[in-house]
Amino acid sequence: MSKSTSTSTSTSRARLAATRRVRASSSSSASSSATSPSHDAFLGHWSRDATRNQNVVDYLVAHRVGADALKRARASYEQTWTTSESGAEGEFRVRTTSEEVGIDRTLTYSLGEFVEKYETSAIFGAEPGEVTRVASFDAATRTHTTTTTSSLGHETTTRRVREDGKEMTCERRFVSNDDEVDVDVTCVEIFVRRAT
Repeated sequence: MSKSTSTSTSTSRARLAATRRVRASSSSSASSSATSPSHDAFLGHWSRDATRNQNVVDYLVAHRVGADALKRARASYEQTWTTSESGAEGEFRVRTTSEEVGIDRTLTYSLGEFVEKYETSAIFGAEPGEVTRVASFDAATRTHTTTTTSSLGHETTTRRVREDGKEMTCERRFVSNDDEVDVDVTCVEIFVRRAT
């Protein structure tokens, strides 16, 4: 074999090996950034079925919502869940809207602790402020949990997607930090998957 043929063959082998490494790297990157079926079960459009709410008025009253509690409990709410910009398993960007009560907000639930700032909030108060949240995700049980600490108290919100992927249960437990009243209320909301 001549020197030029040998060099050409070596160069071809080197290119082929490099191509294989790039493909393998791309393949492993794609699989490492892919999300699980449990994560994907949360993605999409959801509508709250207010006829199936449990204790939502009590929950809202505990947050000092007042006269609007019944209206808010009966209102339709739409949520759109997408994977957050990080692309991380269990991290979501959630847009919640309700024309009936004038809500249109988007929140990214990053895993771990984060701060949500707001100008006004039906739940946390009419004045600008912030709440500290901690989000976690359990793919084995299709559960997304957020704990929230605010000036009013402590809340745990647990969302689970049913095995068939058609319903999401949202359970909220709020414990007031007001020493003068003993408030510990749990409410349940059911969200039904909408066709896109």
